Amino acid sequence: MVNIDTVYQRVLAISNKEQRGYITPQEFNLFANQAQNEIFEQYFYDINQFERVHGNDNEYSDMVSILKEKIYIFEEQQVGSILNLNQAGFLSSMSDNLVANGDFSTDISSWTTSGNGAASFDSGKLKLINATSGDNVKSTQTISGLEVGSLYFVSAEINTQNLNTSGSNSSAKAYVKIGGEISGKRSVGSLASIGFYFTASSTSSNIELNVEVTGQDPAVDYTLFDGISVRKASSKKVQLISRSNSEIYRLGSVMYQHATKGFIELDKVSAKNMIYINSSPLTKPTATRPIFVANGVSDISIYPSSISTNDIYFNYIRKPNKCNWGYTVQLEKALYDSSRSKNFELHESEDSNLTNRILELAGIASQKPDVQQAGSGRDGRETQQQKQ
Repeated sequence: MVNIDTVYQRVLAISNKEQRGYITPQEFNLFANQAQNEIFEQYFYDINQFERVHGNDNEYSDMVSILKEKIYIFEEQQVGSILNLNQAGFLSSMSDNLVANGDFSTDISSWTTSGNGAASFDSGKLKLINATSGDNVKSTQTISGLEVGSLYFVSAEINTQNLNTSGSNSSAKAYVKIGGEISGKRSVGSLASIGFYFTASSTSSNIELNVEVTGQDPAVDYTLFDGISVRKASSKKVQLISRSNSEIYRLGSVMYQHATKGFIELDKVSAKNMIYINSSPLTKPTATRPIFVANGVSDISIYPSSISTNDIYFNYIRKPNKCNWGYTVQLEKALYDSSRSKNFELHESEDSNLTNRILELAGIASQKPDVQQAGSGRDGRETQQQKQ
């Protein structure tokens, strides 16, 4: 960590030499944050450069080790805060339909109806009619063979165009429910295909076709259901949540804590390569050979979808927090106030680099070539010395 007041006083001393001008606290804070970010970003380019040349065995002067030590300040390790977005991941494939007789091609077998009403077969659809005013009816089927933690996609067609034919059922709703998740409730007078995701919490779960009514005439008011399906997605999208007061700048390794094999690192693959990986049974991801595709800085698709978000951990590099030279005004002069200040987060060795970079930025902003050259000349000499 570099003391911000020390840098500011040094910058003022150099810039004021021979009356080159005064840098206000507001200007300094702008230049200071810009300089800190530029120096921080340069670490990654420098590592790439130095890793291509032969290093040395001295632990105190190997440039790659020095740069990694500087970056380590900003590394957050083994973070375990993950948000399940309840969406299928990139190029996710779907399994066969787990619902028995979800298309009602010849009858409504495999479905059990409960509540005050009845179900019947109607031209390739399941027809639900309520028998009592203000009561509900549903048809249910138990879906077995679910994989705990896996993501499933549920789809159905709901036709409520005849749910209020009598005119006494205007507030009625129809929907599908499974595993504690429900589709959007469809109002009367609609024909819609619905779809939603749920994560299995047990190896079996009931899927329900529901009708909620306020007043029903069994002779004329009914709902039609068709195309019921439940399919397992091969991947799911998750959001990596950074720790407080930081944001994910560069994602490092993503790990999965397997029940018996300990921590397993997820291999990162490109979106393009995911096409080829999915095309062969030998390369498809498994719980012991998981992978992920980055959808952004913090959103990723993980494969397979059975990996629980509670078992995922990750490392990342955050950006430096904003620095600030805080002050109070006394006798029309700005006096340093440590309680209002935030120091640079960069390594202590960056003290002179920060001074030089801020002088360079100040010279550009004030259109004073001598101030800019004072900073860039000193910065150039130090950079050249490091890279020899």
